[in-house]
Amino acid sequence: MSYESVREPVEVLVAFKNARPEPMMFKWGTQYHQIRKVTLVHAERVGREKVYYFSVTDDANSYRLAFHTESLNWRLEEMCVL
Repeated sequence: MSYESVREPVEVLVAFKNARPEPMMFKWGTQYHQIRKVTLVHAERVGREKVYYFSVTDDANSYRLAFHTESLNWRLEEMCVL
């Protein structure tokens, strides 16, 4: 298992389930990654901004996505290659 810091912008397709956002797929570069499971969600304050972190898996690798509430941007923070 290898962790890699990425910190790059991504495009994320989100569904709302039970009034909560749930990432379904993300595009990183030219590749699309289908999210199979959200394993953890947590939030923290970074200055005025609230950042939501979603730990997800595509059954092959694990990723940590961050949603920034001020800019409304998504970033791929890190990935874990299994």
